[in-house]
Amino acid sequence: KIIVHVNRKLGGQKSGNAAVCALRTGSGWEGDTEMIIDVGNEGAIYGAGGNGGRGGDTDAAGDDGQTGTSGLGISLSNVTVNVASGGIIRAGFGGGGGGGSGRQRDKGDDRRAGGGGGGGGQGFPAGTGGVGGEPAEAENGTNGSLNEHGEGGNRAQNASQAYGGNGGEGGMFGNEADDGVQAQYAKGEGGGDGAAIRRASGLSGIEINNSGEIDGGQNGSGVS
Repeated sequence: KIIVHVNRKLGGQKSGNAAVCALRTGSGWEGDTEMIIDVGNEGAIYGAGGNGGRGGDTDAAGDDGQTGTSGLGISLSNVTVNVASGGIIRAGFGGGGGGGSGRQRDKGDDRRAGGGGGGGGQGFPAGTGGVGGEPAEAENGTNGSLNEHGEGGNRAQNASQAYGGNGGEGGMFGNEADDGVQAQYAKGEGGGDGAAIRRASGLSGIEINNSGEIDGGQNGSGVS
């Protein structure tokens, strides 16, 4: 019998892969192993937030936001997870999509404007805001934080004729990451969320006892 006691804040790794987990049980245990994971009243397991997508540069689409990573990854059977009052297991949430760039042409001019950067996703570490596109200095998205998403950056404009698209907000618990706004060129899509708890396929005997806070899905498939 293995007991894992978590009573501090554990963070994840930014990777863009929801299967990456901040804490993993591992899979190389003997077949009759029983594992108990206790998240104490000062314990927290967080996935990382996804970075926001870059805003579209000249004649380019905005980049997609990065996917958030996950909290706890279970890779063996017969695991009991106990979350005490005050304890937290939380997913990391996706970054917002970058806005598309804009362009306006007439007989005398050819004007271009960049898209706003996407906001970073909620997590630990939180997602970084995407860089605003060029030209005309579109705004960067803002960084996410442990408890909030980042805001999308405002679009650029050129001579009140060419307009980029605004960046999308990053994701947080209860709100998916937003796509950027399309202008003449395509928007970036908001990144997906990680899970609070992920499981390898084919497991049995998994028990979750929650007296605290589990934010995000509990049945994500695949752990890496």
